[in-house]
Amino acid sequence: MSRRWLVLLSILGIGATALGLWGLHRTFVAEHFAARAAVTTRRAAVEEYAQAAMAQALAARTRANSANIDRAATDPLWPGEGLLLWQRGQQILPRQAAAVAGDRAPAAVLYTELVDPAANPAPTADAPWNTRLRVRRAFFDALTAKDADAIAQAFRSILSANVRFVLPAERDLPFMLAMLTRFVEAGRPDPGLLRMVLHAGVPDGQGGQLESLQRRLLRRRDAFTKADFGFLADRIVALATPASVPVDAFKARVAEAGPAVAAGEIVVPSLLPGGWYVLPTAEGARGIRAATAPLLQSLTARMRGRSLLGSDYSVTAPDGLVGPVHQIRLNVASPEWARALKAADDAWFQKALLLWVTGALALGLIALVLVDQARRRRFLALKSDFVSTVSHELRTPLASIRLMGETLERRFKDAPRAKDYPSRIVRAADGMAFLVENILSFNRLDKGRWVARVASTSLDDVLQAARDKVVPHAGKPVTWAQTGQTDLTLRVDGELLELLLVNLARNAVQYAQRSPVEVTIGVERTAKGGLQITVADNGPGMAPDIAKRVFTAFFRAPSSAGTRGSGLGLAICQKIMTLHRGSITVAQTGPDGTTFALRFPKEVIDPCPAS
Repeated sequence: MSRRWLVLLSILGIGATALGLWGLHRTFVAEHFAARAAVTTRRAAVEEYAQAAMAQALAARTRANSANIDRAATDPLWPGEGLLLWQRGQQILPRQAAAVAGDRAPAAVLYTELVDPAANPAPTADAPWNTRLRVRRAFFDALTAKDADAIAQAFRSILSANVRFVLPAERDLPFMLAMLTRFVEAGRPDPGLLRMVLHAGVPDGQGGQLESLQRRLLRRRDAFTKADFGFLADRIVALATPASVPVDAFKARVAEAGPAVAAGEIVVPSLLPGGWYVLPTAEGARGIRAATAPLLQSLTARMRGRSLLGSDYSVTAPDGLVGPVHQIRLNVASPEWARALKAADDAWFQKALLLWVTGALALGLIALVLVDQARRRRFLALKSDFVSTVSHELRTPLASIRLMGETLERRFKDAPRAKDYPSRIVRAADGMAFLVENILSFNRLDKGRWVARVASTSLDDVLQAARDKVVPHAGKPVTWAQTGQTDLTLRVDGELLELLLVNLARNAVQYAQRSPVEVTIGVERTAKGGLQITVADNGPGMAPDIAKRVFTAFFRAPSSAGTRGSGLGLAICQKIMTLHRGSITVAQTGPDGTTFALRFPKEVIDPCPAS
């Protein structure tokens, strides 16, 4: 089959294969997307319902707790845990354990002074406080006289003064507790009165009610230091317990201390860190604390009850269930959906794998055929070129040697016209020897039979030896120049380095079209401490695409058809540089000449050359 028909059939085969595979691929992709869409659409619908159900449940629970929120906001004894209320830019619920800074306990000191009958606090400029001191003295006088009616009347005067004259909490509460303590110790008051004073509140005679000590202390806890608050709370419990006055709610509120919840700027129903659900209102916001796990469990049970979820389904939330409720997306997990998605993915993977394996095999077969044909053609071409070149290159020097020898034999050495024949014989013989040497060297390097014998070598000596092998036998004028640090001592195989330089120089002489031929060797250290040797000539240069292929064995540029050579010289140069862990590149080429760059690692420079 001709090459033209082979290429055409290969193109047609690749096109048909590609079209068929592309059609199957689109079908498989459509099936895969449809299978996944059926699962994800149902899942999205269920998750959207779960989100709406969660929003409704949270709003309903908040409305159901509205009475508790309002009661806790007005009654300090009412439980406020799990309730949220913001009004006019201030957090009312959860209640926070605010206290006056410092370790002092002025309220406890005042209580100690007031409870002591022998103490007589001095009057001040504060008229309400002086009134309290007067009723205290009258109360203590009644206690000393042990007159029950006088004691009861004096205590009623204390309560009346408490209603009529308002004092700061840090004075009022220690005063009332001190008086009540003395009343309990000596007067044996009615348990109902104790209950009203400590817990329920005392009617003020004007249709109102004097707030109990429990509620007053809780409401004004921010007026006391932590030590004072604890002291006063303990006194209230100590007075209430013997008289069976309720203290459980009071003790729970004393220990209650909720976190700060930044709900003042909320404009839509939202979930905040800590599980707080916040519903904005005209005056601020209110809400409840909804733990994530119970909330999701309740939502799952509700949806199962409505047959929206199977027994193996569950509603989960992303980490950090925070943000506007309408933007929170819940996840509905189910082994059934996971299996359906996996089955769709597995089916797609198997079909795609079969598709690509089939395509790869088909294209691989076509590629193998093309590669095999190309390799065959290249092998035959290389073989033909090599045999032709070697035969020609060997035949020409030998013919010249014979011709010159016969001429010398006929004309004798003293004939004037025979004087340049010996040198021509030598040059032809040298050319043949170098060609044969190149072939043998390439074979040894290619087969790995030539190992670099590294030793301390003078670069000057190597350059001089290369010059001696090129310049005298060039057959045309050659200008040889050396620049840079040529006096270095290198750790290289001197024989291989010399062969490399000779090949580059002979190429310059062989392809040169100018006279004289200029060969310039430049030596310089690189920035990383290595060594660079450049070999420049004034030849005709080469095309960029040719420069990329010149180091390929047996490659010869089309323009060099009339020039003798085997196409092995630069391939040998590259192998020699590889043995020295270096590289060779065409650094520059053009009509003014070509420059080859040899780059060696810094290890080739001998730091301690032999003297």
